[in-house]
Amino acid sequence: MGRTGTTNGEPGLARDGTAPRPHGQHSGPPGPVRSGPARGACPALADLYHTHYRSLLRLATLLTGDASIAEAVVVDSFVALHRLRKNLLAGDALPSLQRLVVARSRPAARHHRPAGGERSPAAGRPGAAGGLPPSSESRAVLLALRALTLGQREAAVLTFYLDLTEVQAAAAMQVSQAALGRHLTAARAALRAALSAEP
Repeated sequence: MGRTGTTNGEPGLARDGTAPRPHGQHSGPPGPVRSGPARGACPALADLYHTHYRSLLRLATLLTGDASIAEAVVVDSFVALHRLRKNLLAGDALPSLQRLVVARSRPAARHHRPAGGERSPAAGRPGAAGGLPPSSESRAVLLALRALTLGQREAAVLTFYLDLTEVQAAAAMQVSQAALGRHLTAARAALRAALSAEP
């Protein structure tokens, strides 16, 4: 039988480990014990995907110069987050995705970085989900970004394009704020020189 005890006036579990039936319910088996989501738990990946996919795709596209590679980077990052989600709090989800995207963009960014700052043939290829940076970001700016070192480009994209704070950008790059500051100073100088040389 499923007798239940009480603890501080609240019903306890039956001896068979199931939850007691609500008062007045006399038919059907007792329901299993259900545990609700922990407070502050990572939100559903689907919600994260629909909310942040485009901004993450833009980030990966600007870092790699290739929208097709950027799509794969973002999807891989969501898969990696899925493996981490049990130990991830809601407030950590987006910063974790940004770190994953930056880290997974690096091999492609190194491989596709053209010599002399020339545009990679694959750069800017539109992706199925519209990963191409907006038209307001001129070709001159994109070329100037491609000519930066990897660290300078990451710092510039995270702060100038994604509007992250320096604390957030440093966390996404997994570097100190001092290192981020050096990258930003060099990136600003290089971008200013490159864009001032444009006719």
